[in-house]
Amino acid sequence: MSKYNKRALISFEDHCPMNCKHCYTYDLDSNPICHDIPTIISNLSPKDCDIIYVSQRYENFYDEDCGYSLCNALFSQYHKDIFIITRSYLSDKMIGNLCGLNEKMQGAGNSLILATSVCADTSYTRTENADICPTPIQRIQNLQRAHASGIKTILMLRPIFPNAIIPVSECTSLISQFSEYIDAVVTSGLIVTDRILENLNLDKNSLAYMPRGDSSYLADLKGKEILYLDVETELTEIEHSCSIAGIPCFRHSMPALNSILE
Repeated sequence: MSKYNKRALISFEDHCPMNCKHCYTYDLDSNPICHDIPTIISNLSPKDCDIIYVSQRYENFYDEDCGYSLCNALFSQYHKDIFIITRSYLSDKMIGNLCGLNEKMQGAGNSLILATSVCADTSYTRTENADICPTPIQRIQNLQRAHASGIKTILMLRPIFPNAIIPVSECTSLISQFSEYIDAVVTSGLIVTDRILENLNLDKNSLAYMPRGDSSYLADLKGKEILYLDVETELTEIEHSCSIAGIPCFRHSMPALNSILE
């Protein structure tokens, strides 16, 4: 039986400072800005969840001390496993803090898992702001240092763009370069709205789409046309690269988490 079947999502409430062009959270209805950790935690309903995702609308480790305080408070309150997804570069001090939290959690029979999100290598400025977002290599160094400290790691290769826009070879090369520090890969294709297409300067009619998708993150995108780009060839190439590197690869995070904690 899988350890994880249900998750709870939590994050600070604010306009995410990363301003990634592909991000659909900017299409969601805005909530009142809140960085008060007790308030955020009190709004969580984790009774039936198996794991808490520190990931949703905001880059929770933009201020890494706030991100750590949130994770520490979550565990102290609920004693659940925690899955962190970040695009930030974490300092050596923060990696050490997370290692200490992981050890405390393991002593109580729980786990901390760290993931970093990357969708390109040298072409990352096609969709991310280089003045704000760390380079993909810097982000993967989070996994490198965390893995060496005993923390389980996941590389989130998403969103994947059509090869003509961002070469999939940039992603597969990262897999081969850093495979020893990655416990699992999660990958999925680009999802667009009219606003995202405009941000990326893409012609809606020149792209191929899937008939439907199944991302639960999009449940709150009411009244918006959501399109799933057809990048099946690119995803298959990523899965093949993971197979060669001996890394399990998934299209969703929950089975990835279950695979590395078995």
